[in-house]
Amino acid sequence: MSTFFRNFPILAYNFGDESTPAVFQNISAYISLIDEIKDEVTAYNTIFIDDDERPDTLSYKLYGNEKFYWTFFYLNEDIRESGWPLNELEIYENASKYYPNWTVTTQADITSSFLEGDTVQGLTSGWTGVVVKRYLDLGQIIIKLDDENGAFNPSELLRANNNISDQIQLTGAVVQYNSVHHYEDTDGNWVDINPYNPSTTGLIPITYLNRLRDLNNKLREIKVFTPETVVQIQSEFNKLLLRG
Repeated sequence: MSTFFRNFPILAYNFGDESTPAVFQNISAYISLIDEIKDEVTAYNTIFIDDDERPDTLSYKLYGNEKFYWTFFYLNEDIRESGWPLNELEIYENASKYYPNWTVTTQADITSSFLEGDTVQGLTSGWTGVVVKRYLDLGQIIIKLDDENGAFNPSELLRANNNISDQIQLTGAVVQYNSVHHYEDTDGNWVDINPYNPSTTGLIPITYLNRLRDLNNKLREIKVFTPETVVQIQSEFNKLLLRG
């Protein structure tokens, strides 16, 4: 069991309309000790967190003790705000959760058609769904399928609202997390395309899954205190907490 919160100050606080104050540990107490020394380059090393590495196991690997895991969060603002990096399976599960629909692309003008809420049907596949979002700058229509096991044909005709005069030719169809979020040049700059005549030569397509993976990888590079420093840090940290 973690001993991290053991030395946090004890407070009495009235929650809501309760007349009797509750006693709890003030875990919101902010100590600036680490922020004051985190830029001292001799006090830390930079490492890359391995897949499936947990804070407690990394602490044990670096310091021979699991109790120093909390220093990773105080020293690194990114993981303090966004959380510990995910493993590859968790990234995929998040992508499937947050981007579960289908993305179809077209070079047709859909400015005033295939609107959010419209029902659509693939004329070859027969699959049906509802438009939930459009990205006109990429020529994309995001569709929630009526049957989650369905799949549009990437080159079929797509009809809206069962209207024979309201149909378009698709140029692509893919599950949403594998669709393009944006394009970048070789320097990593975002680049706009012409959705009616897209020329992506020399551009790098960044999918939703790519983007989640890239953001997660940025969390993997963290600063960690040297073994000599971390013992001194915890001692001083506890002293400051006990002073209130």
